[in-house]
Amino acid sequence: MFDKDIFSLEARPDGIYLSCYDKDFKENDVYAYLKEYGIVRYDFKAVRKFLQDKETCKICVRNPAFEKDARILVTLAKDKMTASVSIDPPFFAKPWPTEEDVLKSLAAHGVKVGVNVDSIRSLLARRLANEAVVVAEGIKPIEGKNAFIELIKDPDKPFEVRDDEKIDFWSRSTIVTVHPGQEIAIKHPLVNGKNGIDVTGAVAKAKPVKNIEFSFGEGLARDEDNRLLLVATAEGQLKNEKGRLVVLPELDIHKDIDFGVGSIDFTGAVKIHGSVREGFHVVAQGNIEVFGPVEGADIDSQGVVVIHGGVRGMGKGTLRANGDVSLNFADQATIRSGGTILANNAILHSHLYAQRAVMALGMGKKSQIAGGRIEAGLEVSCNILGSEMGTKTEVIVGLPPEMLEKRKVFTTEVKRCDENLERIEPNLLLLKKYEAEGLLDDKKRAMMMNLTKMKLQLQAARENMQTELDALLEQLELVKDKGIVRVKDTCYGGVVISIRGLSYIVHEPCKFTAFIADDEKRAIVLVPYDYMGGRLGG
Repeated sequence: MFDKDIFSLEARPDGIYLSCYDKDFKENDVYAYLKEYGIVRYDFKAVRKFLQDKETCKICVRNPAFEKDARILVTLAKDKMTASVSIDPPFFAKPWPTEEDVLKSLAAHGVKVGVNVDSIRSLLARRLANEAVVVAEGIKPIEGKNAFIELIKDPDKPFEVRDDEKIDFWSRSTIVTVHPGQEIAIKHPLVNGKNGIDVTGAVAKAKPVKNIEFSFGEGLARDEDNRLLLVATAEGQLKNEKGRLVVLPELDIHKDIDFGVGSIDFTGAVKIHGSVREGFHVVAQGNIEVFGPVEGADIDSQGVVVIHGGVRGMGKGTLRANGDVSLNFADQATIRSGGTILANNAILHSHLYAQRAVMALGMGKKSQIAGGRIEAGLEVSCNILGSEMGTKTEVIVGLPPEMLEKRKVFTTEVKRCDENLERIEPNLLLLKKYEAEGLLDDKKRAMMMNLTKMKLQLQAARENMQTELDALLEQLELVKDKGIVRVKDTCYGGVVISIRGLSYIVHEPCKFTAFIADDEKRAIVLVPYDYMGGRLGG
């Protein structure tokens, strides 16, 4: 900011003269000084000479037309929330407007609200020429907020991986599953705005806000205690159906299970219209149905499993089901079933275990069991068993060695728990007697607490093992006097058959044959394929 006191202007009859009291100034200081005092038309050459000589000189002639009074310019913003004032300065010899002049000018333009007198005084005191200064402000409206739904569980949100995060791409899943009571979405209610007032006193309305409600279908409901919360009421897949959230009890996938979908861990039934690729897994508490092949993948169901395309285990994946398993074929597969395994075609070089039966009775020569190990609680039936090349094929029916070993382990453990409990009980009784007589010191009290803890742990362990043992004994009771292997067409040499602990090695091919255990002979004997004794469930 330049020092205005070093300059002076003088109006003489023949013109306006410019002088200076100090020669230490800049060219722009002179032009700013002239502008501030309303000298807008001057002899440029005369000013240049003043800058060089810094001596008093005439810079313009007197012209009454240009010797104007000050003008107060009031400007209102488009929304009328502010009013600005700028001063078109008077000729240097005429007075600047007063505070009262500015207030009258604002009033003439309808400005009634929010006038800042201090800003007006500052403007006049600083003699700001042709610079707009805000001197009045209205009260702005406070804008409200639209209601919106925040998804706590988003079925469409892509799988996110941080830069520094390691992820198992085979185990991840793009399927969003939910459980009853799980929070799915929360509604943030609308917030109404508050109107303001512009500088003219008119109401400045806040923008209207919009409401929104949950859009949901089956498997979802508003929380009873918090109506702004959406929760799941069923197990299943959370899905967005055209902006409407639903929970589907069955997962229906029209793609392969690969990196695009990820592994599946679902609470209900799963239906896959493609394949399950190597390294991925599908786990379901309901049934699992796969229309394509299963290739080196893990399948685990609490219900029934149906594989229309067959299983290429590649020596890697495992298929487990609490219920029956139905498949087209099995090659180098590991399959365990709590019911029956039914194959339409070949079972090759695989390890199968079924609590009831393994059946490979499809049409044609492809319905064959060759290589690997087949175990069943009651029956194994197929069109062809083994192969012309003498491929070693093991078939075990009745009491599997693993079950017998488990029975032995559980029985031993239950007995060990009983023996330990028998040792602990007398000592606990003695210590409780001391406690009742007031003879229990700190050492004995600590011993009593430790023995009590050991007793509770042993009782819990025994109860768990006894439950396992009872279930195993029930299963063994079911198969103790049953077991048959049926071959409708040909059983080739190289097949080893075990029924209820008895073994038989097939050396020569035989046709339309069944193998049963003869308890009197303590040997496996051959009978016709349609032999009815020892049949499944009979």
